[in-house]
Amino acid sequence: MKKKTGLTALLLGAGMCLLAGCGGGALDADPGESVTDTETQMFFDYKVSDYVTLGEYKNLSVQYPVPTVSDEDIEMSIEDLISENTEYHEISDRAVQDGDYLTIDFTGTIDGAEFDGGSAEDYEFTMGEGEFLDEFESNLIGKSTGEEVTFSVTFPADYYEDTAGKTAEFTVTIKSISEVVTPEYTDEFVASATEYDTKEAYEEALRGELIASAQEEAASGAGEDALSLAVSNATINGYPQVLYDACYNSTYEEYQQYAQMFGIEMDEFIRDFMGEDDLDSITLEAVNEILVAQAIAEKEGFSITGQNYTKEAEELAAQNGYDTLDDFTADYGKVSIMTMLIRSKAIDYLYENADVQEVSEAEYYGENEVESVDTEALNTEEVLSTE
Repeated sequence: MKKKTGLTALLLGAGMCLLAGCGGGALDADPGESVTDTETQMFFDYKVSDYVTLGEYKNLSVQYPVPTVSDEDIEMSIEDLISENTEYHEISDRAVQDGDYLTIDFTGTIDGAEFDGGSAEDYEFTMGEGEFLDEFESNLIGKSTGEEVTFSVTFPADYYEDTAGKTAEFTVTIKSISEVVTPEYTDEFVASATEYDTKEAYEEALRGELIASAQEEAASGAGEDALSLAVSNATINGYPQVLYDACYNSTYEEYQQYAQMFGIEMDEFIRDFMGEDDLDSITLEAVNEILVAQAIAEKEGFSITGQNYTKEAEELAAQNGYDTLDDFTADYGKVSIMTMLIRSKAIDYLYENADVQEVSEAEYYGENEVESVDTEALNTEEVLSTE
């Protein structure tokens, strides 16, 4: 089972606060095979038409970034394959070396007081990958399993404001040392780890898979853009409080996890990573998109029935790395899954009925498609994992 952690959770966050509209429209359970239950019924007591008057939502002009797959993309996927097949052999007959995989307990203090992100138990990481400051890791070289070491680390002047330029004292216990055995990328390795016999065959198939995935992502992005335009063209008069509360709580939980992972405050995460001033504006944007998606679904006759819910929900679960629908439902709930499907249907419809203009990725995203993020800056106070 895959839990809602990491990037998947952030990407699902907006969709997973979706709630179903009132019966008879977007949700239309077959007699004797209802998709509603006690959990979901409470959300069926509002009419989306009380809040939304649709404007233009067909033939909207959107751009489709024609995807490309570079040699660097192929290399990254190969590195992922190697990483997935890397082995870790615990050892006890030598001290820590650069490149070892360690499990440690550590406590950090500044002026005698512990600080956020400065302490952890059973923390696992690979030496030399930049997860900690170099000054921190260098003090572990040559230490043995079970050994405790105390040392000081001075944070860079441009570090997080709470610790920038300050000196912290750390006490670290080495709990285990593992040697990292990385496979060599050869035809023999590819044959043992994939369904392909050679590197050439694997890379050819990999390029096709990456292109297909990028095309799907580009189409989804264009559909999302169309939904944003449909929201702008609609007249929205308020929202159901139950919908707002569910979206706010879901988004808060997800963003709080990421803020903690990056070792920053929630408002800083929202401002720097999400480009918004507060959680309310993010929630209102999600709520408006949900209401408009529901209104389109009702007008165009999309339905989630007892017959199609299970099939489509199982596909959604698989797309997000879950082995079973039960696992997916346990993490997100049937309400969120049903309305995620409605939103997906609305986006597909908008894309299929849009005026799509093909452009290059550079035109669509701008020259700086993805801002580079300094690895050291992603470490919380110097210690939290960036996985």
